[in-house]
Amino acid sequence: MAESRTFLLQQVIDDLLKPELSLEAPLLKLNYFGRLVKNSKLQQFTDLEINGYRDAELPDYRLGRAKLMVKLQAGYHEHVKELPIPMIEEAYQQKMKYVPVADGIRVLEAMAMKTNNGSDMLSVGVPMEYLHLLQEPAAKLYKSNTRVVVTGATILTNSNIVTQIVSTVRSRLLGFVMELAEEFGDQIEVGAFRSKDVINNQIINNYITNEIINHGSHNITNTGADTNISLTPSIPES
Repeated sequence: MAESRTFLLQQVIDDLLKPELSLEAPLLKLNYFGRLVKNSKLQQFTDLEINGYRDAELPDYRLGRAKLMVKLQAGYHEHVKELPIPMIEEAYQQKMKYVPVADGIRVLEAMAMKTNNGSDMLSVGVPMEYLHLLQEPAAKLYKSNTRVVVTGATILTNSNIVTQIVSTVRSRLLGFVMELAEEFGDQIEVGAFRSKDVINNQIINNYITNEIINHGSHNITNTGADTNISLTPSIPES
């Protein structure tokens, strides 16, 4: 039955050119197309954007550049100071250099509507079991010999990253589907496509890599079990 279907790529292009429309619709259409033509890479990418990157590597556009704030007990006084990330152990710097934004696209669109012109911050609490990693570098923030204890830490990034993610997904998807339209036309006959499915799906995979994934990528990767810090951002309620 799928063999006789025609996928209207122009509908996806039209959806992407209307910024007032949710990205979920074109993502669902591309997910459906991926299932029709048995393209697992397209299915996976669209599934992750719709449902979120909970257990998957994040693309570069979903990483917000972070600053690390530590709560310190110095003698009888409490302070909150920024701790430059290059001061901490190198193996953990990558995990604290960026705030991961893993939520599905509809959640991000709702978050973008709540942010107050970039004045809000996305925050990630550093788990208590990792605070000892910050103890020695935090002590170097003080010139005196006062005993300093790190009692908490938060990684922050500007909430503008949420709006930027939505815009980036839209822009990269548009580039991707325009390449598909150039290659296959804006009305794709599924049967004809599947008659050369190996070659055609490789073309699609190349476009996914070039138009969506690889734009100066600095994806987060784990360097070992000991450096696998789980970070989930939150945004203050308005």
